[in-house]
Amino acid sequence: MAIFGGEPLLAALGEQDRDALLGLGSDRTYRADERILGQGDPDTFVVAIISGWTVVSGDADNGRSVIFGLCGPMDVIGELAAFDGGPRSATVTALVPVRARLLTGREFHAYLNDHPRAYAAVARSLASRLRAADDQSQDMATLPVVRRLARLLLDLDGTGSRVEAAARLTQQELAAAIGASREAVAKALADLRARGVVRTSDRRIVVADRQALQAIAQLQ
Repeated sequence: MAIFGGEPLLAALGEQDRDALLGLGSDRTYRADERILGQGDPDTFVVAIISGWTVVSGDADNGRSVIFGLCGPMDVIGELAAFDGGPRSATVTALVPVRARLLTGREFHAYLNDHPRAYAAVARSLASRLRAADDQSQDMATLPVVRRLARLLLDLDGTGSRVEAAARLTQQELAAAIGASREAVAKALADLRARGVVRTSDRRIVVADRQALQAIAQLQ
């Protein structure tokens, strides 16, 4: 998936299809920092997020962690394992308290069989995440740390619950999101602060000059 973007799956569904999905399964709540899905786990349940935000991460063979993105209200997580029965491809952890609807893999399959438009929406969502993952991999392999960080900070800039949740990410987690070391991110942040592009307030990074940040990210 894109680091902090993409249309939530439930938002892409028609009202009737969305209500039908949320009418299945059972209510679940998760505490902040509670693990919802675990990489490598064999379970196949699906989680439809009603409120709150989660961080999606994975551990590579070399021991490093990578953050793939944030999922929040109207997002559905865990559907890949429900499709193919394989182990979880990532870990999902609650950043803040999360309220959700939990469906078994069997319930999710039955729902898709009965709602072909929803099946198509899920397929589009998975394809979008795959494309975004390819773009992310290319950026990590080719762009300098400061450009990767600039693009991430642009994604984080703004208002609303998603940005408030993202503000909880540590410097180490920001580094994991762009495939860099914490030391490299700290150095890039210091450079951006010195140039007046960003400032820090209450342990949160605030964009002071969005136009300059866009130029560094080379998105203009």
